[in-house]
Amino acid sequence: MDLLSFSHGQTQSKLWLCETIEQYIPKDAVVAILGCWYNLLGFMLLTRNKSMYQHILGIDIDSEAIRGADILCQGYMLGTNSQIRNTCTNADNYNLQGHAVVINCSVEHMSDDWYANVDPNALVCIQSSDVSEIKEPWLITNPCSSLEALKERFQMSELFYEETKYFDYGSSSYNRYMIIGRK
Repeated sequence: MDLLSFSHGQTQSKLWLCETIEQYIPKDAVVAILGCWYNLLGFMLLTRNKSMYQHILGIDIDSEAIRGADILCQGYMLGTNSQIRNTCTNADNYNLQGHAVVINCSVEHMSDDWYANVDPNALVCIQSSDVSEIKEPWLITNPCSSLEALKERFQMSELFYEETKYFDYGSSSYNRYMIIGRK
């Protein structure tokens, strides 16, 4: 397990997302988290208020990450009414119809093809950063230079929330962007 997934910037970005998106989440939401890594976000959402969610699906292309996600989320996977499931697949090809909420905090690591598969009525939350160079295994293939660039890249019919947060780590500082809206 890559402990960087639990770093200050990663956990603070997810906490910011949880605190912000909860006011927009529909009752008994069916959620898909794309590029979920170890699905710390799904775990956090359920830990904060599991009654808000009917089901959370974590999607990642890395089978090792999905094994870690299953370990982290195992308490919510017990019994016949499991509230969370993690699957190893390419989010670009996954049918996201039926998911009332789609979250992607990894857009800098994947193509934009997944966005075409999102239900037009879905609530969408996207996070990205202006980090443009990083070593393996986090290849940055599709960086976002600003909040405006993120909004232009993922145009929404209704935009409910947009913000930039600055993470100050000296020479490793960066901006994190988040938008929430209706596709």
